[in-house]
Amino acid sequence: MKFSKYIVAGFMAVMSLSSCVGDLDLKPNDPNTKLEITDKAEWDGFLARLYGNLFRDDVISTSDGGAGTFTRTHFNLNEITADECFISEKWNDPGYQPLNKNTWSSDNEWIYAAFAREFFNAKMAAEFIHQMQNAGGIAILGEDEAKARIAEARAIRGLSYYQMIDLFGRGPWVDENSITGDIPPTYDRKQLFDAITEELRNSIPDLKPAAQQSYGRISREAGYMLLAKLYLNAEVYTGTPMWNECAAACKEVVKTGIQLAPTYKYLFCATNDRYVGNGEILWAAPQEQGRMETWGGTTYLTAGAWIETVPKDVLTRLNYSGDAWSGLRIRPELSRALKDDPRRMIYEGTFQEDIPDLVAFDVNSCGYMIIKYSNSPEEDYENTAGDNNNAVAMSNTDYPIFRLADTYLMLAECQLRGVDCDGLKYLNMVRARVGLDPVQTITAESLLKERMCELYLEGHRRSDLIRFGRYIGNNYVWSWKNGVYEGASIPEYRALFPIPTQYVATVGQNPGY
Repeated sequence: MKFSKYIVAGFMAVMSLSSCVGDLDLKPNDPNTKLEITDKAEWDGFLARLYGNLFRDDVISTSDGGAGTFTRTHFNLNEITADECFISEKWNDPGYQPLNKNTWSSDNEWIYAAFAREFFNAKMAAEFIHQMQNAGGIAILGEDEAKARIAEARAIRGLSYYQMIDLFGRGPWVDENSITGDIPPTYDRKQLFDAITEELRNSIPDLKPAAQQSYGRISREAGYMLLAKLYLNAEVYTGTPMWNECAAACKEVVKTGIQLAPTYKYLFCATNDRYVGNGEILWAAPQEQGRMETWGGTTYLTAGAWIETVPKDVLTRLNYSGDAWSGLRIRPELSRALKDDPRRMIYEGTFQEDIPDLVAFDVNSCGYMIIKYSNSPEEDYENTAGDNNNAVAMSNTDYPIFRLADTYLMLAECQLRGVDCDGLKYLNMVRARVGLDPVQTITAESLLKERMCELYLEGHRRSDLIRFGRYIGNNYVWSWKNGVYEGASIPEYRALFPIPTQYVATVGQNPGY
C-alpha cells in the first residue's frame, strides 16, 4: 500500500485531548505533550492521528485487543444485532451475546466502546481545526492547503457524528469553539443532524477531488457520500425525508467519473487499496502488516471468522496464518438471500445453515463460515503458493467505509421514493457487474435484498432495516431476534442503543433504558 509516511509515522499525539473517554472533560492530561506545532511535518502528523483513529485501538479501555477500534465496534453494533451474522458462544467475551439476541443494556462493553470512540474522534478532530485556525497552521501550510486539511478534519468529525446520530440519537457537541475544561452541550438527534449536515455542506467543496487526493485521505467524493448517507436516513433521524438532497449528493459522487471495480471479490482482498480513493472504495480504513496493524478491522473479519476445524487446504486459500478464532458466523437469513447470487462468499463445508445452538462451533456446528474478506492479493487470490500472508495473523486488507456501489443503490432508493435520478439504471449497473439480469422495476423488498447481497458485512444492515421498517416489531423476524431461536418482536426503543452508563450523568439516557 502506498501511504504517506506521515500517516504511518505521524501518530504521535501532537495535542493530547483526552483525560478519560468516560467523561466529557476537554482538558489535556499529559504535561509532557508538545503544545506547539512548528512545521508542516508536525501538522501532517496531527492530521494522520485523526485518520489513525479509524483503526487504532488506544485510548478506549476494553477487555480485549482491538475491541476499541472504530471498525470493530461499529461492525458489531450494525451487523451482529441484525440478520447477517452472529458471534458463537464459544467466545465468552463480555457484551457479545446481548448483541446477538437484541437484549443489550447500558453497561454493554461494545456500546460503551462505540460511544467513547465517536466522542474521542470528534473531540480530536475539533481540536485539530481549532489549532489549525489559531496556532499558525494557515501561515505554515498556506491558505488552500490549510482549508483542505480543515475540511478533512470536519469530514472525519462528520463520520463520528453520523454514527452517533445513527446509533445513539444524541450526544455531546464539540467543535472548534468548545472551551477547554467545559462540559459540552448535549444535542438531540435533530440538532446533531442539522449541525453536522450544515457543516459538511459548507466544507466539502474545500476537499480535494479523488483524482488529486493522496491515498488514505478523504476526497470530495467521499465527503458527498457521507452527506448522502445522512440525507438517506433523514426521515428516521429528524422525521422529515430528504430524498432529493440525497440524490443530489449522490450525483456529485457519480459525475466525477469514478467507476465500479470490474470484479466484486477483489474489493475485499489484500490488494484492495488499488480501488481506494479514486476508485470504487470511496473511503476506507487502511490496514497493512507491520505498519497499520489492528486486531479490529479486517483482521477481525478474517481470523475472527475462520473456523479451526475447516480443512487446512481451505484455510490456506484464505491465507490462514494459524489464528482461527472460530467466532464470527453467518446467520441463515443472509445465506438464503445469497443463494444463486455470484456475490455469495460463504464456506459451507459440513456446517449447518440454521443456528438452533449458538454454542456449537465444531464439525457440523451452526452457521456457515464467512470468506468475504481475504488476506490474499488479487494476483494470487487462491493463495496457490501457500505463503501470501507470511504466517502473520494481521490483515493487509483495507476496510471499506463507503463504496460507489452503495451510491448507486442509494440513487435507486431515491427513485423508489419519487426522485427522478436514473436510479433503475444505476441499480442494474450494480447487478451487471456480477452478471445478474437487469430488473425492470424497483420495489422496497427487492431493493432491501439487493442492498443485503451487495453490501453484506460492511456495516450498513441495521440502519437499512430500520429505514425500511423491518427492524423493530415483528414485521420481519430473524433467527435469535430478541433472544428467541424462531425470532420475536423487539420493542420500538431498541431502534436506538442506550447511552453507556459512563456518560448518562452528562448526556442523559434514551427512552426505554
